Amino acid sequence: MKLFPDERQTIILNILKEDGKVMAADLALRLGATEATIRRDLRELARQGRCKRTYGGALLPSPASGTPLMRLAISADEKQALAQAALQILCPGQLLFLDAGSTHLLLADLLPRDSELTVVTNSVDIAAQLLAKPGIRTIMLGGELNEQTGGALDIRALEQLRPFRFDVAFIGVCAFETESGFGALHYQDAQFKQQLLAHAGSVAVLCSSDKPGRFAPYRFMGAGDVDYLVTLRGAHPEMELEVRQHGGALLYATPYEGEKSRENNAHRTLDE
Repeated sequence: MKLFPDERQTIILNILKEDGKVMAADLALRLGATEATIRRDLRELARQGRCKRTYGGALLPSPASGTPLMRLAISADEKQALAQAALQILCPGQLLFLDAGSTHLLLADLLPRDSELTVVTNSVDIAAQLLAKPGIRTIMLGGELNEQTGGALDIRALEQLRPFRFDVAFIGVCAFETESGFGALHYQDAQFKQQLLAHAGSVAVLCSSDKPGRFAPYRFMGAGDVDYLVTLRGAHPEMELEVRQHGGALLYATPYEGEKSRENNAHRTLDE
């Protein structure tokens, strides 16, 4: 049965949402269409902003758009659980970097004020959150603020990174692809994160389940750069396997579902 273009495109989107990635050749076989027809469908969906074209197929776009405060409402329970699980990484007296981002804003709220932590950040929102915790020393990088990331990313911010050697740098990610690693939506943000890697003793990534298998144009690090991956168990087996094969540790979290789940989340285990 021949399908109209809008029918094909609806099916393609449903497959894309289920699988996270589609290939034109596979879709042509499944839908009884030519690869040229499928490529036209993918181009139209990309024009509408509903997918991102890749070589031979397409991915869903990264959900990490909008300001950090706007993104707080997206997967809020999951992000809160990731922030809670990330507390296992901390030790008293550490020097930390918290990259601008909605999940790191939640982590800042959870940081224990009696652990003699020093936190460096390029985010106004995170710095403001930490001001309510007088037991934590807070240092903010200066420079021009990027509205979309909520952080300072320019040359001044990069220069101010130079004296620091962080025990742990919590680096925000917008997407993960098996072939290319972790990516960012903005070029300047990717450049800042890439420079940050050189100043980090350990790198921690809090990755919500809507980011693996998504598209972001600027790759800045591979799975081998990650020392701690905090995610939901089974969110993206290929990502977990890559991090583990390179020696990284996995920390699993479970989204909150009421007070019982909230209590359980206080007792996550570190999966080496």
